[in-house]
Formats: sequence, C-alpha cells, structure tokens
Amino acid sequence: ALNVDRKLAEIERQKNNYEDKTLAAMAVDKKLERVTAELRCQVAQVAMSERVLHQMLPAKVAADLSAGRSVPSEAFDHVTIFFSDIEGFTSISASAHPVEIVSLLNMVYTVMDYCTSLFPIYKVETIGDSYMVVGGLPERAEGHTEAVADFALLVRRIMHSVQGMPDIRLRMGINSGPVVAGVVGHLMPRYCLFGDAVNSAS
Repeated sequence: ALNVDRKLAEIERQKNNYEDKTLAAMAVDKKLERVTAELRCQVAQVAMSERVLHQMLPAKVAADLSAGRSVPSEAFDHVTIFFSDIEGFTSISASAHPVEIVSLLNMVYTVMDYCTSLFPIYKVETIGDSYMVVGGLPERAEGHTEAVADFALLVRRIMHSVQGMPDIRLRMGINSGPVVAGVVGHLMPRYCLFGDAVNSAS
C-alpha cells in the first residue's frame, strides 16, 4: 500500500509539473503573439510612413532621407513649371462653408492628380487653391515643355466634364528656365523649387 501511495504521489507530482509547464508554455505563446502583433504594427507604421514620404518627395530623395543621408540642393539648367489657381477663390471662400471649400479643392486636385499621373512630370505641391507641377526634374529628360503643356490642355479639357464639378475657372501659368531644387525642413520635409522661372510661372 505504501508503494502504491508513493507511485500515486509521484504521478500527481508529474501531473502538476506537466500542468505548470503547459501553463508556462501558454503564457509564453501569448506573450509571443503579443510581441509579434506589436512588431507587425510597427512594420506597418514604418511602411505607411515610407509611402507617405515617397508621395511627398521624389523617390531618390525619399530613399536618401530614409537612409539618413543628407540631400544637397541641386541646380537644373532647364525645366518647365506649371502653376495654377482658381479665379476668384478669395470670394468663393468668403461665401462658402469651409467644408464646401475642402470638397471643391478635393475634386479639383483629384482631377489634376490623375492628369499628372499620365505624364512624365512631378507634382511639387499644393498650397490653398494653388497647384504646381514641373517637368524636367527630379529626373532630367527632354520633352518636358511639351509634357507640361499637354498636361495643362488636358486639365482644361476635362475639368468641366467631371460630374458634380462646380463652375470654376482655373488660371494657369507655364514658364521654362533654370531652378534650384532642394529639401526644406525636417519635421515635415518639402521638396521646393527656387528661381525666377518659378516666380514667372506663378
């Protein structure tokens, strides 16, 4: 009877050890799942940040900044700049609700973004109702003047064919010449162009 009791006690001890190990393994698995989920979230956030960065900056510039490399300003001898705004935008803003202004600009910029994607040109920025693109940089290429002009004509042609687009008029300016391009700022870096050619287009 004593041997039986000892065996039963040993079996119970082994059972308790197994249960303890099982619970410990389950705790490790849960912790591993939590850490894995956190890492996946961090990877997704980094990927999203890189996508946003590549949308805000030229691919090469974004890659250099992501790698921690400095991006010096660069001179371009000949590019073509397009600049547009909405005629009477100040009056429109004064008489419309801010939500309506946001909706209007979103419609206009969506059309122009689509047109931009059809040509070898680069969207520099939008400020308020102003929209700016350039041909011939960041990659130097021939035919940028024709590309920018064709872009402007396409925007003019299809702008009012969009369903629901308000009756607005775009003022457009195009100019070719030398510019200097560079990244300005650290918190939210911007790829900016400087030079008389930019001023003339605007």
